[in-house]
Amino acid sequence: MIWLHKIWQQIRKPHETGQSLVEFALVLIFIIIPFIFVFIETSTILYKYVAITNSAREGVRTGSIYLYMGDPGGSSAAPDAGRSGEVSAAVSQTLGPLIGSPPDCNGTSAGTICLISYGPSSSLIPDPLRSTEPFTVTVTHTHPFLFGALGSSIDLEAQASMRIEPSSVITGP
Repeated sequence: MIWLHKIWQQIRKPHETGQSLVEFALVLIFIIIPFIFVFIETSTILYKYVAITNSAREGVRTGSIYLYMGDPGGSSAAPDAGRSGEVSAAVSQTLGPLIGSPPDCNGTSAGTICLISYGPSSSLIPDPLRSTEPFTVTVTHTHPFLFGALGSSIDLEAQASMRIEPSSVITGP
């Protein structure tokens, strides 16, 4: 068997010595590197989707247990403003380092939107504290692709809903 190998080395042409290097370079360029880039992009998208889902859940939970201190005076404007501030803080704290935080849950940033919405009240008597009303937080993030092969960007959206906990007017701590 060794003698066959020696004969092959003697009759092998000099231009065939780099064939395996060329094949490896082609596989590297057309298969391995694109696969690595797709893996990185997919991992980043999944991370961001989990982060915005978690922040929407944390925001809706914070808003549903928010307790307004004081007398709303028959208007839901003050309790809603306080709830919006608390939800915005909860969403911003849980988004993660790869996503830009929205300035508040009624505005937008470069790529992230946070919206708060209230469902229809099931009560015949309007409640300024919105007790037992459905409450929804929607977080939308625009993810720009690193490489433009799949387009320029994709929108990731997470939504969470809960009922606001029943509460009464509390005037002091």
